[in-house]
Amino acid sequence: MTMNLFTRLDHVAIAVHDADEAASYFRDVLGLAIIGDEIADAPGVRLVYLDAGNTFIQLVAPVRDDAPVAQWLRENQEGLHHICFASTDLRHCEKYLNPGSTSGIFKAGQGASAFFMTREPNNVKIEVTGPTVG
Repeated sequence: MTMNLFTRLDHVAIAVHDADEAASYFRDVLGLAIIGDEIADAPGVRLVYLDAGNTFIQLVAPVRDDAPVAQWLRENQEGLHHICFASTDLRHCEKYLNPGSTSGIFKAGQGASAFFMTREPNNVKIEVTGPTVG
């Protein structure tokens, strides 16, 4: 039996060109409350968090042309960028899900740490987030 690596679905990330325009739709039409808005300098993105009840919607917009999500948007249309699961043991998850790779843990939004799985099952990018890792 496989142990449950995750505690919950943390967020569904949507890559957008304009965070304000996208947020207004989710807020004004769908009625979701904006609960966070921050700039993550390292990846060069603006992250807007909306409360969807049992999970969050995260709008990811580039703030620099060289940001990885800017490249992603040039190659794809706006839309689903990744899903993110929460874990209480980020290092264990990374070792299990990305065996043999060097640590890809980075400072994520909302003061957490995270990593992306190197494998993208069914062409879905998966992030895992957890408590800050020093």
